[in-house]
Amino acid sequence: MDDMYTFLVRGPSSRFPRGYIWLTPAWFVILGLAGVLAGRRLGGGLPLWLGLTEIGSMLIAGLTLFAVLATHRRHAFRVSGHGIWLGVRTTRKRPKLRQIHLAWTDIAQLRMKARRYGVLLEITLSPAARIVHRPGPARQALMLLGSLVMPVGFGRGRPALTAAREDPPRYLVKVCEVTPAELRMVLATSKPATLPLPVKTIKVTRRVTIPPARKPAQAQPAVTARR
Repeated sequence: MDDMYTFLVRGPSSRFPRGYIWLTPAWFVILGLAGVLAGRRLGGGLPLWLGLTEIGSMLIAGLTLFAVLATHRRHAFRVSGHGIWLGVRTTRKRPKLRQIHLAWTDIAQLRMKARRYGVLLEITLSPAARIVHRPGPARQALMLLGSLVMPVGFGRGRPALTAAREDPPRYLVKVCEVTPAELRMVLATSKPATLPLPVKTIKVTRRVTIPPARKPAQAQPAVTARR
């Protein structure tokens, strides 16, 4: 039996659809407006200090939820001799593409970039691979609208991690708590030795442009006015 390596994936893409996190500000704006309208109707007028307190509490709660979803981590990246699995394991009879399997022959190239949280892994697919495309703009808008009204029902559809990006078809995975050297070793030992699969590590360098030094201004001779 082949060894299975499991890694943490950062962000909401392993559980929620694409764009789901940006519904958080909309929910709290709606809740804030509903609270203000309810206070005016029931109390005949909402004091300024109470309104500011409610809005401030909503703002803090919204920022907290947004930060939790943005930094959420789940075991959604697995590697073995049979390929790569993206998504969270589930025991449902209808997993709704919550996880997808990429055989080593379906992968054309692997690229890694070091990040603060770990490694940003780019998986480029080969032309013969079966591609799970992202939903179109119209379907995406309807799904987000449904998630805004029913976040529990619509919000547990196809995760963004299991849908490939376009031009070229590829997956972007935020792997946590691992270095590019460690992940490169795991990928090299898991894939078949006879499969020529390039694994590249991209170094991100920041260029700092230093402006040229100014020449010291030369003192101009004083001009004496003549009468």
